[in-house]
Amino acid sequence: MKLLLIFLIALSHLFAKDINLYATLGIVSHHFDIDEDGNAYNSNHQAYGAEITYDQRYTAAYLHLKNSRYKQTDIGAIGYRYDISGPFGFYGIVGYQRGYCFDGFKSVECTEGRDNSGIQFVPMLYYRHDYFIVDLIGQQDMVALKLNLKLF
Repeated sequence: MKLLLIFLIALSHLFAKDINLYATLGIVSHHFDIDEDGNAYNSNHQAYGAEITYDQRYTAAYLHLKNSRYKQTDIGAIGYRYDISGPFGFYGIVGYQRGYCFDGFKSVECTEGRDNSGIQFVPMLYYRHDYFIVDLIGQQDMVALKLNLKLF
């Protein structure tokens, strides 16, 4: 996945049309529930990654984080940012992830026989500033903020 991101960055320089690179500096979340064993979920995901945007809309991203269940997770995704009003918009990504187990769209504990990788779709809202983007992620019993700092 890292090699793919490097390739996309290099390729983007050949067809430069409003290309921006962002560094993901972290994710913080709040869960409204507890896990199956009665424990609190991880709220500081120690996330890092990179996102490249083309024409402020089309994106390719890589993200490494410690998920809500304290497991190392990698996600490679492509997405689309749709401006709604001024700096606010809708962002949808689809990608391949390794580190989460799902039952439908609900995250569950990885147990024997469950695959911890697969395709994932994540809808988000965002706020875009000249120097950063904040993504708001909302899922069944959790909300999270992801900070992306503009590098160029």
